[in-house]
Amino acid sequence: MRICFYLNNLWGISATARIAHFLASEMRRKQHEVFFVINKPPIEIAQEFPIKVLKSRGDLLRARELGMLLKGENVDVCYGFMRPQSNVLGLVRLFHPKLRTKLIGSVHNSDNYLTYNRWYHLPYRYLEKFLLEKNDLIVAVSKGVKEDLKEAFFIRDDKIKVIYNPIDIEGIRKRAQAPIGEKFEELFQTHPVIINIARMEKQKGLHHLINIFAKVNKKLPETRLVLIGDGSLRRELEERVKKLGLEQKVFFLGWVENPFPYLKRAKVFAMTSLWEGLAMVILESFALNIPVIAFKTRGGHVEVLENCCPLVDYPDEETYAEELLKILTDEGYYETLRKRVGEKVKEFSVDRIAEEYLKLAKD
Repeated sequence: MRICFYLNNLWGISATARIAHFLASEMRRKQHEVFFVINKPPIEIAQEFPIKVLKSRGDLLRARELGMLLKGENVDVCYGFMRPQSNVLGLVRLFHPKLRTKLIGSVHNSDNYLTYNRWYHLPYRYLEKFLLEKNDLIVAVSKGVKEDLKEAFFIRDDKIKVIYNPIDIEGIRKRAQAPIGEKFEELFQTHPVIINIARMEKQKGLHHLINIFAKVNKKLPETRLVLIGDGSLRRELEERVKKLGLEQKVFFLGWVENPFPYLKRAKVFAMTSLWEGLAMVILESFALNIPVIAFKTRGGHVEVLENCCPLVDYPDEETYAEELLKILTDEGYYETLRKRVGEKVKEFSVDRIAEEYLKLAKD
């Protein structure tokens, strides 16, 4: 098959771009012809593939240009990544109704209903329904995302297919071998470390994590918390740490290009997100046999962690702290969780997920 991946850009830090790159590489390994179309630079990854940058600006013009390109390139299937690109694919079908290319969009976030649940959003929600349903199919990266699409935009059930994101298990394990410097090596060797890797924004609920860590550290003073990431709330979080007197026990590392060596050395990954589409960092933790604990909030992380790792009702910080302490102190329980995540991660291998995407085009 001749396959096109349509994205906004190929920025290296973008989880969506990395996912598309994983899938494209696996499909090429399976002898399919693959190329990328993007709206704009940067182009930091997937440079081994042909890449076309659309000249047009705005969804309407992009849809016309993309439709002509797909026709000219004789493309069998085009996968659009994220809702804006899926909207453009809907417009492509509207402008080019006889186009033989199968158009398969995808949605990766579960906060659409939270964002557009006011009465004055109804016209926009029905417009989204019209555009998204013009796609031959929409991939939702979790059941939570599927339910959100139905709730937010009234998308028909038969238009949505749930396919989880893939993860490059061996690639992550290889990158996790990198050194982290003597200072942090000593930290991880001498203390049980709780880690979180996230943008420091409201969605990630990191104020909860700092409160929870304060409770844990009170009972287990040798624990440390490492936060990797940056964002608009960093200053506020740092102030909260100072207020709680934890400056010597909480480490803000900022954005780190390769967080996997830190993740590999941690005892547990603690997630406090208020919502998630799927949360790739959970799968990355699984790849390194690191147990995860999270709040039972809106999104795909809940279905991934169910019957595998502890989930705590939101916003019960007290119970969360107790569960975290159990992971840190009960060695038998800890090893059980490690075994579970080591088995669970196999469900998200690139070859398995790529085959599901290819099956959509073939069926």
